[in-house]
Formats: sequence, structure tokens, C-alpha cells
Amino acid sequence: MKKLLLVTLLLLGQLLHAQLVANTCENAYSLCGALGAPFANSINSNAANPASAANYGCLNTTPNGVWFYTSASEAGSLTFQIQQSTSILFDDLGNTFLDVDFICWGPFSNVNGVCSPEDLNSASQVGCSYSPAAVETFTIPNAQPGRYYVIMVTNFSNRDGYIRINQIGGTGQVNCSGIRLNAFLDSNGNGTQDTDEINFPYGNFNYEINGDGNTHEITSFDGQHVVYDDNTTNTYSLSYSLPSQYAGYYSSNADYTNITPQPANLMETFYFPITVAESFQDLNVNVVASNGPPVPGFTYTNTIVYTNNGVETIQQGTIGFTNESGFTILSVSESGAVTTASGFDFTFTDLLPFETRIITVVMQVPLIPVINLGDEVTTAATGTIDNDAIPDNNVSQSTQVVVGSYDPNDITESRGRDIEITNFNDDDYLYYTIRFQNTGTAPAINARIENILGERLDQSTVQMLHSSHDFVLDRQDNHLTWRFNQILLPDSQANEAASHGYVYFRVKPAAGYAIGDIIPNAADIYFDFNPAIVTNTFESEFVNTLNSAGFKAGNFMLYPNPAKNTVHIVPANNGAAITSVKIHDITGKTIYAKTHVNGALTIDSSAFASGTYFVEVVSNNNAKTVKKLIIE
Repeated sequence: MKKLLLVTLLLLGQLLHAQLVANTCENAYSLCGALGAPFANSINSNAANPASAANYGCLNTTPNGVWFYTSASEAGSLTFQIQQSTSILFDDLGNTFLDVDFICWGPFSNVNGVCSPEDLNSASQVGCSYSPAAVETFTIPNAQPGRYYVIMVTNFSNRDGYIRINQIGGTGQVNCSGIRLNAFLDSNGNGTQDTDEINFPYGNFNYEINGDGNTHEITSFDGQHVVYDDNTTNTYSLSYSLPSQYAGYYSSNADYTNITPQPANLMETFYFPITVAESFQDLNVNVVASNGPPVPGFTYTNTIVYTNNGVETIQQGTIGFTNESGFTILSVSESGAVTTASGFDFTFTDLLPFETRIITVVMQVPLIPVINLGDEVTTAATGTIDNDAIPDNNVSQSTQVVVGSYDPNDITESRGRDIEITNFNDDDYLYYTIRFQNTGTAPAINARIENILGERLDQSTVQMLHSSHDFVLDRQDNHLTWRFNQILLPDSQANEAASHGYVYFRVKPAAGYAIGDIIPNAADIYFDFNPAIVTNTFESEFVNTLNSAGFKAGNFMLYPNPAKNTVHIVPANNGAAITSVKIHDITGKTIYAKTHVNGALTIDSSAFASGTYFVEVVSNNNAKTVKKLIIE
């Protein structure tokens, strides 16, 4: 006999594993925590399980069944209302209610065998209706704790829509047991989250069940996560980990072992206090090509995300943006941005700890032959503040290939296809963007991204940087799963601008990379219960020197990097000449400047202290490009 899969779809909780489809009993939804939430109905599916119609009581037919299960935490009656509607909002003025039929079986003492004809029979039927009504109610009498019930809802009209189930009465209560995890910034060090202490967003919850060796590494930027589990015999080990770059500034010592879920609708919270080891400021800047690659003649949108990752308010700082030569900036979401010949500069103030702000830049892509299909387009964003503790995350670039028509669901890496190995070291990351768009005909209730990292990527170094929507990232070894619960992503026909989304993360290549190595990466994107949308496979190749197309993307070549006594700057092979060069240290101070440059430039760097610098080059077409330079 098969086992009913204990999977949970929640309003703000865990999403059903995407490869499962709820039109069979084995893959039933749990109602735990999701009462009142809309579920997608099923169409063009007459499959029922088991096949014998005699097990379906009053139902003459069983078209397009969607399955649910629930259990009670408190003894008593449970009264439910079932609705089916064409609108996800149900009370929308343009809504059409659909005929809803249902059957309920139970009670069952456990989840083994409940999908067999021996259990789903006339003796176990609790409620059933085959009326033409769009709203049905039924009551489970005398429900007992730990007893399970199975419900199937049909869609006789075979129209796209949504199912909603509410508990509207009764003396009992639906069971939702589990473990709640909460990380917070413990400002006073007392180990207790006081009312003025905020959640901590930058680390990962780690948990393992029954010592099975399969560790879930959960990234959630709201500092909370819930594991729903009503099996009180399971044991958990819980811990919290910090990104390596913050190990010297924050500390977390809490961990828990032999934790078991609480019975009878109880949710126990385990706190992870994060203390500050050293006060600091850290500005983090990322730029993402958020709405697709550049297409000749169309607009091209970049999203600049900047965050205060430190514990001190950043009183003032600047964000500089550089666009590709020939691209025209049409709009910047910040009214105070000052447009320059090669981009814009923006001064911000009072960026609070953990606060994130976003700047949206819309550019006009030139026509062919000013730009051609296959060209690489590079944009960059640079942040500058005083006394930045971690300056390496102040510069971000995005290199995208110019395309004609394109699939809006794709994966790209920020450096483009070729990575110059002399400009890459063991401290550097690959920065991936996975973009998705709902090009269907109805809103997507939930979305999920699956990304299995290949052997050439170091899975232990994965760090989530930003996302277009609220998410939970669950990493199990090399398997990354982003869940967007209740994303309600509009379809492109109804709202094209809002139909897009993305995740942006970084990961290091595995040790031992060399010239000629190719690192492939691809992802699967799921909307509700549709089949996977498989992205392109993006291949990054380590090369000795960039080809001419690569030169155009960067405007100049910088070598050697890391450097010791001498740095060479060579213009790109695209006709643009270098007019000026500046080198800044990590505080933003200019330590080298030269104007009226003509051709290649060689700089004596022997007097530069060891560390990280930023090289800013302006060409004769006023294009400004910034690259990172390491001095050994």
C-alpha cells in the first residue's frame, strides 16, 4: 500500500514539492496552516485513485479531482466550507463561482494505506455532495486528535479556477504542529528577543531529522522559518550559521539537539540570538538585469539593490551607475539621481541597519548596426561610503548578451561567457541570476526554482543576495530549491511589468579551476502544477585573455591581476580610446589619477599597499568602467 505524502502548502509556509500533482490521493495537500488560501483547481484530468467508482459514494463522476488531507488537534466537530471560483480573490466583482462537488473519508489512525480501495470505501465516508452548488459545507463529527481525514474536490465544469476551504465552525481544531525557528539581533546580549530587537536576515537555519545526514540549509531574509511536522517521534538537530565575511563581526552560539515536535496543535519556537562582536558599517551593492537581456530597439531594465549589512546607520553614501556605450538612460526611479555622460550618480542618506533600497534604471537599446546580436553589454554599479568594513561587495556588474526574441525564463552569470583567469582568484564568486516570467493566462499562485549545482561549483559557498519576491531557499547538498509561496504572479497579458521575477545568488567555483574549464549551470522553473520550464544552460569558461567581444564589454583589459610592481591598462579593440584613469582605495580615496591618456598605460604600483583597489577608466565616448584590482 502506498503512503500519503505529508506535504504542506501554506499561506506563508512551505510549498508542495513541485513534481507532485494534487490530482491524486498520494499527493494530497495538507490543510495545515492553509485554510482560506486559494489552491489551483484541476482541468482536463479525469484520473481518480483508486479507479473503482464504487468508492466515491454520491459522486456519479469524478472529473478533475484535487485531494486534501487534515487531522484534528482537539477533539470535537470540524465544519468546513468549500468554494470554487474563477477568481483567485473569490470576492472579485468579475468572479464566476463554479460547481464544486466533494467527498470526505475518515478517520484513519495513520497515513499508511489511506489511498487504497480498502480504506476509501463507503464505510469510511464522512461527507459527500453531488449538487450543482458553488459552495458546499460539511461537518466531521467527533474528530479525535491524531486521526486523519481525506477530502477530494472535483471541477465538473472543467474551467480554470481556484478552490478555497475554510473551517467555519465546530468545537474541534485542525492540527498544525511543528517547530518555529527565529534569529534576531540580540542588542543587549540577554539571549531574549525584546520588543525593540529586530530579526536577523543574513544567516542560515540548519536542521537535520533523525540524524539522517541530510542537512537542510534554509535561507530566509525575514529571519524566520517554520518546519511543519506532527510526528512526535521525529527528532531534530537545529543550528544557525553565518556567512564567512561576517564571522568576525557577528556571533551565534545557539544550537539545539534531540528536539521533537509538540503534539496537539502546538508550535514551539527556538531562538537564535545574534550578538555583535564589533560595530561596523558595510554597504552591499548588486546590479541585476531584472527584466530580461537587451534586445535591439527595445528597453532594457537594470535593478540596483543596495543594503546596509552593518549595525551602524550609514549617514551618507553614493551609488554610481555606468551603462554601456550607445545606450540611453530613459528613467531612473530616484528623482535625485544626477545623469552623467556614462550613467548617473546618486547620493543617499540615513540607510538603517539591514535596510535595503532599490533603484530601477530603464535604458533604450540602440538599433543594429550600432549594436549586434551576440554582443556583450556590461553595466556596473559602485557604492562608496566612509570606513566600509567589507569593500569587496561595493562593486557589481552585469554582462548580458544582446538577443533577438528570447525565452523570459533563463539563467545568466554576471561576467558573461568568458572569465579572464588572471582577473579571477580564489576569493571571487560567480554571480548567477535566474529570471522567470508568467507567460500563461492566469496568475501563478506559487512558484518554485530548482537548481542542481554541478561538480565544478562549490555548494558550501552558496550565498543568496537578492530576490524580486519573498522566498525561502532550501539547500540540501548541491540541490537548491527556492519556494515562492502565494507569489500571486500576474500573467504577462494582464500585467506584463509585474509578471517578471528573479533570484540573484553567488557561489564559488570548485578548487582547481584552470584555463579551458567550462562551468555549466541550468535551472528548472515551476508555476503551480505545470511541468518544469527548463532554462538555457549557461556556460562560463575560464580563458587566458578575452577576445575582442570581451574587450568591448569591459572597455579595457587590466593585467596582471593580482599585481605587484606594475599594472598595464590596454584599451578595448572596439575603436574607443582611454582618456582618463583613476584608482581608488577601499575608502574611496583617489590614490592615482591621469588624464589625456593616449593608448595603453603602464602604472608603477610598487608604492601601493597590499589590498583591494578600484580602477576607473573613461573612454573617449564618455563610457566609464570600473574594475577591481588586487595588489599583492
